[in-house]
Amino acid sequence: MGKVAMFGNKAIVIASLCALALLSACGSKVVSFSKDVHPILEHNCAVCHSPGGVGFKVSGFDVQSYASIMRGTKFGPMVTPGSSDQSNLLWVLRHGAHPSINMPKFCEQLAQANNKCAVASSVARRLPRAQVKLIAAWVDQGARDN
Repeated sequence: MGKVAMFGNKAIVIASLCALALLSACGSKVVSFSKDVHPILEHNCAVCHSPGGVGFKVSGFDVQSYASIMRGTKFGPMVTPGSSDQSNLLWVLRHGAHPSINMPKFCEQLAQANNKCAVASSVARRLPRAQVKLIAAWVDQGARDN
């Protein structure tokens, strides 16, 4: 095989590798707060963490809107945009915090007046790993209101 043919093969291999790298970078899904993250939090957390719920009364954390989530709790922020490892929201969802504050909790008693959780369990359940990863990706992508 001549030098020109060898150079051509190397160029094809290098070009293919570059194209693969570009395609994999382009394939990263942009996580949407409104379409991906908020439905998870609304479904799993809002019964306690919205006005009238026991979680809101204890912590002040409200998951009803982007603004309320970013406001955090009366104890501090829940989301550190760009860092899921530094975000308290991910610590409690990954069960890396003190067991008493890991989330989400089971609701043991609904208040009849407002259909919010009046009494939560002391034991937290785990969200599906894919949902936690999705929330982490949203935070790591900057926790945008998108």
